[in-house]
Amino acid sequence: MNTALVIRICVITIVLVVIALAWSYLKDASDGMKLVFVILVGLAGGLLSVKYVIPWLGDVMGEAVFSSGEKVEQDHMTKAAARIAQGDYEGAIGHYEKMLEEKPDDPFPVAEIAKIHAERLHDPQAALKVLEAHLQSKDWPVDDAAFIMFRIADVHLTQRHDFEAARDMLEQVIGNFPNTRHSANAHHRISELEQMQFKLLMEQRNKAATSGADQA
Repeated sequence: MNTALVIRICVITIVLVVIALAWSYLKDASDGMKLVFVILVGLAGGLLSVKYVIPWLGDVMGEAVFSSGEKVEQDHMTKAAARIAQGDYEGAIGHYEKMLEEKPDDPFPVAEIAKIHAERLHDPQAALKVLEAHLQSKDWPVDDAAFIMFRIADVHLTQRHDFEAARDMLEQVIGNFPNTRHSANAHHRISELEQMQFKLLMEQRNKAATSGADQA
């Protein structure tokens, strides 16, 4: 029995005792006084119901319907998120690996493991190794295979700044899944990649021109 429930029971008991004593005191009073007493009791009862009784009933019904009185255990995803918040990235990877053992056909934990390697541990090569190993480990459904391949392209582009490797992976998506939304998305990503590459080239040229002017 938790503390909140004990407090509710105590408050309700005290109120009932007070009402009983008051009614005993007023049993010989006039009808008007009794009416006022009944109204006050009704108001007090309504407030107590809203404050204590209704929330308690809600808790009981919710526990009966959703948890059957058993403590709900955290899943691996929640535990992994908690580990990341604590800075325990290896521990988070461990939970995602357990999730992958339970759901080997789910590419999500694979992507999350790679993300931790790339963004948290600053090891994009390890991220690529994880993604590529899982991509080659089985015949993934089209959507899942494309998902992993896009993650590989993202690591090449955002973490390693390797435009050519990213383009190569996107072109593999186009070649492997022609006339699909994945192919269309890959074409769009290549267009974005080319814009980023052009912007970077212009910045480098401007920087070189500025440096040359300063030296002159």
